[in-house]
Amino acid sequence: MIKMRLARLRRLLAKQKLDGLLVSQPANRRYLSGFTPADGQLGESCGSLLVTQRDALLLTDFRYMLTAQAQAAYYDVRIYRQGLAQELAGLAGRLGIKRLGIEAEALLLDQHQRLAQALEGVDLVPTRGLVAGLRARKDPEELRQITASLALMERVLDQVLSGDLVGTSERQLALKLMRAVEDQGGEGPAFPPIVASGPNGAEPHAEPGERVIQAGEPVIFDVGALVMGYMSDISRTVVAGGLERADEQFRQVYAVVRQAQLKAIAEIRPGMTGSEADALAREVIAQAGFGERFGHSLGHGVGLYTHEAPSLGPNSRDVLEPGMVFTIEPGIYLPGWGGVRLEQMAVLTATGCRLLNGLDRFHDL
Repeated sequence: MIKMRLARLRRLLAKQKLDGLLVSQPANRRYLSGFTPADGQLGESCGSLLVTQRDALLLTDFRYMLTAQAQAAYYDVRIYRQGLAQELAGLAGRLGIKRLGIEAEALLLDQHQRLAQALEGVDLVPTRGLVAGLRARKDPEELRQITASLALMERVLDQVLSGDLVGTSERQLALKLMRAVEDQGGEGPAFPPIVASGPNGAEPHAEPGERVIQAGEPVIFDVGALVMGYMSDISRTVVAGGLERADEQFRQVYAVVRQAQLKAIAEIRPGMTGSEADALAREVIAQAGFGERFGHSLGHGVGLYTHEAPSLGPNSRDVLEPGMVFTIEPGIYLPGWGGVRLEQMAVLTATGCRLLNGLDRFHDL
């Protein structure tokens, strides 16, 4: 699989007349090499890849030497003693690199300046989305890992939603979800869980706090798991204490969001742009009078990251292709009352969306 990914990348490098690509974005590095360590804080790196038409090198420091040698079987592992820039300076001439692609979205200005200073005579060419574009279409093994991550997260969420939410704080539920993901065998949550009750649900990415959930309130759950490096992302909105306690506002808003989601699932096709897919759901919400209250994109790709290509949003020019995995998550958010978001994950086939979810937990209004 790694050999196939490298071959695809090398074809792109040839098209762009690049002698090589320096890969510093962690997910791209893992995708192309199998090297799994995560970078530390901003500005820290556990290594970079240097890919040319003939060579594949993993450049790292002593701390990761054994891991790199064990995980990156198709790479020549080089341990730098004086930093990445100096190591590249020694390699560029030997490898005939005159035009070196760099990942503009992943390289700090300070790092770029160090490279430019060390690589005299080498043209550093900013690239955007080269490897991310390859990652957007999932191979069968990636799809199995994503599906496993989603199935685990759905088991955990189903257990939590089967309990009584009334009288529990948002933070307690978030902690319960995180612990349960690990108890079920996951590496951890894909992102900090969102549990937003009542008026807090009006903020799409609300942070769980000490607010105690009251009967009859809408509660948004947005959660994901990390399994074998791959992530999942799912949202459900429920009424604390049961649907019979819901107010008329909830019933109206929920029905519109669900209708928008089902329309998008049914009508998204290969060849559409992300903006065209987004418009399918956005039109339903706008016609119901809530257009201004759907302020985020319809969806996003999911894989090694929870937000990656493709983007399904009003300004997206991404062309949807078979093999892409993405979320479909319309929402409506009303300040002072709360919100509703419903999120499914789908893989695009030659004929349309195939849902990856097994968990229902939708209200039939």
